[in-house]
Amino acid sequence: MRKYSAIILADRDGSAFHSHYPYAMAEVLFQPLLLWTIDCCRKMGIEAICVLTRGQRQVEQLLEQEAVSVARYISDTASFAEAAGCSQVLVLSCERPLLDSKLLQEAWQEHRRRSHIQATVLTEKECPCGITWLDRDAFLKIMEQGEQVDLYNIATEAENNDLKVMEYPVKEPSQLRRAASRKDLLELNQLANAKVCDALMEQGVSFTSLDGVLVSPRAQVGADTVIHSGTQLKGEVSIGECCQIGPNTVIENSTVGDNTNIHSSLIEKSKVGSGVRLGPNSHLRPNSVLADKVKIGNFVEIKNSTLGEGTSVAHLTYIGDTDMGAHVNVGCGVVCVNYDGYAKYRCTVGDNVFIGCNTNLVAPVTVKDGAYTAAGSTITDEVPENALAIARSRQTNIEGWVQRHKAKYGK
Repeated sequence: MRKYSAIILADRDGSAFHSHYPYAMAEVLFQPLLLWTIDCCRKMGIEAICVLTRGQRQVEQLLEQEAVSVARYISDTASFAEAAGCSQVLVLSCERPLLDSKLLQEAWQEHRRRSHIQATVLTEKECPCGITWLDRDAFLKIMEQGEQVDLYNIATEAENNDLKVMEYPVKEPSQLRRAASRKDLLELNQLANAKVCDALMEQGVSFTSLDGVLVSPRAQVGADTVIHSGTQLKGEVSIGECCQIGPNTVIENSTVGDNTNIHSSLIEKSKVGSGVRLGPNSHLRPNSVLADKVKIGNFVEIKNSTLGEGTSVAHLTYIGDTDMGAHVNVGCGVVCVNYDGYAKYRCTVGDNVFIGCNTNLVAPVTVKDGAYTAAGSTITDEVPENALAIARSRQTNIEGWVQRHKAKYGK
């Protein structure tokens, strides 16, 4: 029999925040309150987790991504507890994002040690805080009342069922800070961010300033990386060692290798290799992959594309839906023309290619290894290996035209 399971209460609406969205979806450090609670349970080693949703669609979509069980009705939680086969059940709400798994572990150990106790409720200044450990049989006895059970006050329900309840006083009440208003969310952001940044500094990460810096609790950053002011790491972010990140940079659900510098840029759902130089003012849109030693300069946008090792895109360029090889030089003002108003098409660029300034690559099109395109060309056909493609009108000089033009208007 597994030791424990958890039932998380996430069925309230967003009225506390004057919001159209469910309470559980309010965010602290870019992460819904519900995810903070799920992560806390998982850190303790609880694998069997069920969330009471009462059918809230957004909450259930999140749980589907996290592979967590759903209970739409209170009675469903009893079915879950019985099927999970765990000897103890943890019942808690998603109101306290700073809750530490160590506190849950300590309370569980105390509950187990007192074999005559059937429920242990965590308290702050003798007031229950909505976190309770129960023996499974005790929980199932309470749940015999069906939909009338108040799971938010299950310790009281236990007492009403003549069960033996013990209080477990919490020594660090900051963990129990509740999100009850927008102001609370702001303050919890600040507290959680300080906690995350402190942990990263203990692991060898440096911050030149914490002004405007926000780091997701799911972010991982390697030793000797320096994070500058105005940097935001959102969601599942992994950054390697010896990087320079920022200032004024946002990285969301992306990975970054070692020894990479990212300056004043936005990276979304992308992969950046090691030894990359990116920015300032660059934008990696979703599904972009940069191999090692790539250079992306100012005002460059990359979307749904792969760039090979050592490729350089220095400035003022759009690369979209493109597979680009290694050691390619992309000149200023290059555009991958990938959209005809109805569908997107891909460009393919080989290794060691030179794309001249202001070249338009009209997809679908291929530029093979070692080829050059002349500046100002609009490339619509395949360019063979080691060939020079010139696709522009030939220059014509008309001698004396300016004087004749001025004379026509009496100038």
